[in-house]
Amino acid sequence: MTPLPLLLLWLTGPALAGSAPHYSLPNLGTANGYGAMVFEGDRLTTAYPHIYQEYTPGDVTPNLLYDSYFGLVGGGNGEWLTSAGAVDYERGTGIVVAERTSSAQPDLVLTEYDFAPMSYPGMGLVQVLKVLNAGSTTLSGLQVVSLHNWHVGGTESASSPDATHLSESGSDVTLDLVGASATDVSCSGVYDAVLAGQAIGGGCAQSGDDVVPAFGWQIDALGPGEEAWIGVFTGGAGGADSWVAGRTAQQLYLDELADWVEWQGRVDPPEGLSDDELGVYQQQLAYLRMAQVQEPGDAFGQIPASFPVAATDPEFEHIWNITWVRDGSYAAAALAAAGRTQEAADALAFLSQGKTGEYRSYVGDADYIVSVCRVYGDGSEWSDSDADGPNVEFDDFGLYLWALGEVRAAGRMDVVEGRGPAALDGVADVLVGLIDPNTGLLQPDSSIWERHWNGKQEQFAYSSIQAVAGLTAAANIAHDLGDSREATYRDAALTVATAIPEHLLDASGVIAASKDQLEAGSDYLDLAAVEAFNHEILAPGGPEWDASYAAWDRLRAASDNGYARNDDGSSYDQAEWAVIDLRLAEALRRSCDLEAADALDAWITSQAVLNHDTIPELYDPANGDYAGPAPMLGFGAGAYVWGMVHRAELESACFDDSSGPTLTEDPGPCGCATPGSPPAALLALLASLSYARNRTKLRD
Repeated sequence: MTPLPLLLLWLTGPALAGSAPHYSLPNLGTANGYGAMVFEGDRLTTAYPHIYQEYTPGDVTPNLLYDSYFGLVGGGNGEWLTSAGAVDYERGTGIVVAERTSSAQPDLVLTEYDFAPMSYPGMGLVQVLKVLNAGSTTLSGLQVVSLHNWHVGGTESASSPDATHLSESGSDVTLDLVGASATDVSCSGVYDAVLAGQAIGGGCAQSGDDVVPAFGWQIDALGPGEEAWIGVFTGGAGGADSWVAGRTAQQLYLDELADWVEWQGRVDPPEGLSDDELGVYQQQLAYLRMAQVQEPGDAFGQIPASFPVAATDPEFEHIWNITWVRDGSYAAAALAAAGRTQEAADALAFLSQGKTGEYRSYVGDADYIVSVCRVYGDGSEWSDSDADGPNVEFDDFGLYLWALGEVRAAGRMDVVEGRGPAALDGVADVLVGLIDPNTGLLQPDSSIWERHWNGKQEQFAYSSIQAVAGLTAAANIAHDLGDSREATYRDAALTVATAIPEHLLDASGVIAASKDQLEAGSDYLDLAAVEAFNHEILAPGGPEWDASYAAWDRLRAASDNGYARNDDGSSYDQAEWAVIDLRLAEALRRSCDLEAADALDAWITSQAVLNHDTIPELYDPANGDYAGPAPMLGFGAGAYVWGMVHRAELESACFDDSSGPTLTEDPGPCGCATPGSPPAALLALLASLSYARNRTKLRD
């Protein structure tokens, strides 16, 4: 993909201060709530039968695919179509589109579509190739081939009852493959045969360590302007043929596109978005939809922190397709704000199954229902440990309550009535008990950046900030339920809110990462504390904001566009964090520094436009290259959606003639507006960039 000249960016939107937006993400993911696949650079290379990394301890989701791609034979020549031109999504969908070329048949325009079909109730993969003759003469004697190098475990066995069906079995899984209208099938020497220009055929009945079956489609004649559609569906044993139901390859693609158009159209996006903002916004919703687990039972509803996809940065190869309470809460709150309230409710239901208790002694011997860190695929508690002990994160409790409050703000009182009582008993009461009577802050914990225990725990600002937001939401929920604990929660929120400026501000008014770091006297900057201004515990635009924002300039990345998360010094800390940029943009908007807020949003959006509408965990601090998992979900997709939904409301407040905060029906501890209570709308526009190819726009 090629970006527009930078001059156009300067003319059409907020100026970007440092590194120009550029392409750096060759990997894309597609998923359907059951399985996830990765298109890595130029081909499909990875397929997981579950979204999550581990169902229970040690039950790791395997990678079942080595690679899969199409080939072409004709006129004594053969080639595998593994050189990709432009690769991207049909915008706002999970459909990966790759432009292919043929060296032997230059008149052919080859477009590949790969996707995990949303309507299939299991891991599934559709691969479609559209073959268009753009020349002036009829082409004949062609065969298109699809190669499928699945690794199904142990000794593999493949068989084909006819030319349109294959079955491959191993110790891990049995897969059924349906080649729509295929004319040939083989599983012997396919790779070399195609390179030798030989058509495949002869059936398939083979077993061994690495069986590689393939379908073939004979194209007797393809006239000028004519096209042929080739397609394969791979799914779990027993359901593939009935799901295909005789549809052509073109129908499989069009049906999937129609499903996405219908889903995106159920809820209108915020008004006033530019075309690029709309595309990025809808792709974030698409990511959240694809990644939310649809398996029935205990796994249902969870949203992992990321897809099982990473940018090609050797320093940050980690993948976070694990569910964290924190990331899941950000995702749920964003979905609720966007009107996707059922998806939000399902995410919160998964997080609060109550399969907890291993860390009871860390939380005041209280019974709690939300994990202190991660969650396994089956909903049970998971905290990673190292030499410094486990991660026990009290911010999770506040975040969960805050997200439930956002579902309430979106009008889903049925969810409040259903989940509220357990949330008050097993989360809010626990949070009240974790308030330090000596300081009014929360007791020391591992907090957002997971600093572990055994002397590493501190009284982090972020955990106390989220406690204020969560306890305020709990008070509102208690009010709705007629629960007498409403006053207890509101008083507790006020206690913590009062303690934050008392114990976490330095002499200049800069908010510190923790009470402990502030008392140490240096290196206490942490942009997670920006949430104190987003929740209006500290006044946006006030003296503490001015001091903190000025101090945070030391966290600006070398690329001069965004920010590191803190000054603790590791390469992970010093990378530019997308979630930090997005949350800082909201605080800037609350302080009415709209130009700086727009510049951060413009950077995130324009980078996404050139990288498959994807928001990563990290950017390389030197040049802005993508790093870490991409896409991130709660910390990427969720944070972007949340910001877009609330942006215009915050900007309009900057031009309101009234003075002071506006009281709401349910005031927070400061008596001022709390996030999620006002209506959502968007007006501002960001820089407009184009694409190297035209992409489907799902909504005008």
